[in-house]
Amino acid sequence: MRVSLYCATCLAPIPLPPPAERPEGEAPCPSGHPAIAFRHSEAVRDGIRVDRCSRCESTAFFVQKDFDQRLGCLILAGGAIFALAVAHFVGGIWFVPVLLLVAAIDFFVARRVHPVVICYRCDTEYRDVPDAKSYRPWDPYIAERFADVKTVRRMA
Repeated sequence: MRVSLYCATCLAPIPLPPPAERPEGEAPCPSGHPAIAFRHSEAVRDGIRVDRCSRCESTAFFVQKDFDQRLGCLILAGGAIFALAVAHFVGGIWFVPVLLLVAAIDFFVARRVHPVVICYRCDTEYRDVPDAKSYRPWDPYIAERFADVKTVRRMA
């Protein structure tokens, strides 16, 4: 299992050593900001599951694909523009088949991307979690509970 934190000041990703090797300590920010304390639970150390956040002790997690969402939206927008260009230059009948082809490519790429488990409160990421499918996807109602205390990657 791989764990990474984010600095609350500069949002720099901070990869942690494997939980089995170093169960607790402080992770220094690469930009020189104060170090972040962490402590892995026994389940995380053993690589079984994520039951408690290593940074904030929260028990609320969600799962999503480990893929940059901005890049995914850019790819789909590019596919739609490509489908429009094909429809304009070749014929309108080709718009839907090209769009379906782009959607099929997106589907197969999405199936190959692994999931990542993320803490609602502090955005600590857990990769290579054995039972990642047992976590629920992001829920706005649960996220709203942590809106006042969220410190990392806050939308401006």
